[in-house]
Amino acid sequence: MNPDAIPQISLGTAALVIFAVCAGFVMLRGMTRMIVGTLVLALSSWIGFTAWRMAPEFSVETFGKSFGIVTTGLPVAAFLLAFFLLRKIAKTLASPFHSPPDPEQPPRTSTIRLAFRLLLALIPTSIIWLIGATFIHHTGSIAEIRAFAEESIGIGDPTPAKFSQRLKSSIDAALPESWLRKLDPLAQPDRLTLAKAITSRADKPLQPVIDPATGKPIPRAIIVDDPELQNLAREGKFGTLLRHPLLTQALNDPEIKALLKDLNL
Repeated sequence: MNPDAIPQISLGTAALVIFAVCAGFVMLRGMTRMIVGTLVLALSSWIGFTAWRMAPEFSVETFGKSFGIVTTGLPVAAFLLAFFLLRKIAKTLASPFHSPPDPEQPPRTSTIRLAFRLLLALIPTSIIWLIGATFIHHTGSIAEIRAFAEESIGIGDPTPAKFSQRLKSSIDAALPESWLRKLDPLAQPDRLTLAKAITSRADKPLQPVIDPATGKPIPRAIIVDDPELQNLAREGKFGTLLRHPLLTQALNDPEIKALLKDLNL
């Protein structure tokens, strides 16, 4: 199925849809259960995303290189384990305060009660929307590298990548830059530029990289010729490439950060 054939909806419409679903759950299953369940999902997602960010560094430090079973399997395992444990903890803490409904007591319905539940539904709506926005933004950043790879060295299919890039652009327009730096720190412009520079070298022999601003070779410390990183680019593992600890080390060098601004990738 071509992603371009999927109807586009605005982020505001998506938020309204999520709100309607959450409001329905609040009224059908109880506002407390909905909020607690959302918090469990949010914490589990945060733990899984943190493991996603740290998995390549852990793999490199432990095994000397990035292994897919670690960089992908560890975040999935962390999310599932956190979700299972947090759900058990939430049920245990809530059980002493749970009492069965009194069949003789008529159900209470009022406009104020309904409005209060709808207001509380905004909490899980906001949390789920932010989780989804972070996922879309990070996926779109990987897609941006994939699209660049297709255009420059012919790796991958650009159609899904361009679709994800459009979604990412919507997130960029909807959320402040300061929020995006905190929600998705691995998708900052300097990091994307460095990942693209590495990708652009994946099909070329080792030669000096010329700084277009000065006409001089860029220092080898820029790591665009690192064999492991180039292998990741050639294999199309752009997500692992973007999270690799060598990129973090390189971006801590002010000279490299200054040079990246002139690459225009």
